[in-house]
Amino acid sequence: MKASTREAVDAALKAAFQARMEVERYVLKCPEFRYSLEPIKLRGEHPEVIRLMLEASELAGVGPFASVAGAIAQVACAAGMKHCQKGGILVENGGDIQIMGRESFKVGIYAGDSPLSGRIAFLVKGEDLPAGICTSSGTVGPSLSFGESDATVVVADEASLADAAATAISNEVRGEEEESIKRGLERFDQIPGLRGCLIIRGRMAGMKGKLPEIVLACEKNPKDVFDFV
Repeated sequence: MKASTREAVDAALKAAFQARMEVERYVLKCPEFRYSLEPIKLRGEHPEVIRLMLEASELAGVGPFASVAGAIAQVACAAGMKHCQKGGILVENGGDIQIMGRESFKVGIYAGDSPLSGRIAFLVKGEDLPAGICTSSGTVGPSLSFGESDATVVVADEASLADAAATAISNEVRGEEEESIKRGLERFDQIPGLRGCLIIRGRMAGMKGKLPEIVLACEKNPKDVFDFV
């Protein structure tokens, strides 16, 4: 987490813990909320984090928990932003990021054993905000994915939607490398509300939409080691 005031950090942490408790309560009340791989309907009013998860899963066509990390980051970021109106705040939750405010941030891209991993970053400028930047992977981390991408990075206004969409898109990245990346980018076109997508698999990558400026995170030019679809 990075914020321009200590009060913002404290508020964001408090909101994150509260959101997690609310998610845990809903899991106890409705186990389907945790384990469904498809959107579900829950009647009545819901806490903000639950509402965000339900809406994101509906748009992306995945289960609510595909957006849990992004939704918590989003709720925490919004709470922190109330205490840093003149600056900015970035909340990262397991690789899923929500940024608000006016400051610029550099967000590195980790893609496991891919030769592009750690070589590039997004330069997210104040005029790009708010922005949610979330990553799903079939080769890195414990999250459930049916795909084989090293990193499927999605950018949207809201981290909850970016998180759910990253899962949906990453699930399509399987089989032959170049064709699998193209299928993932086609899935990106089917989900409303997204800004851009970057898919990395082995030595290949593809991108679509409007992404933040891509800058080098190291001295070596990624074009020297990478093939772009």
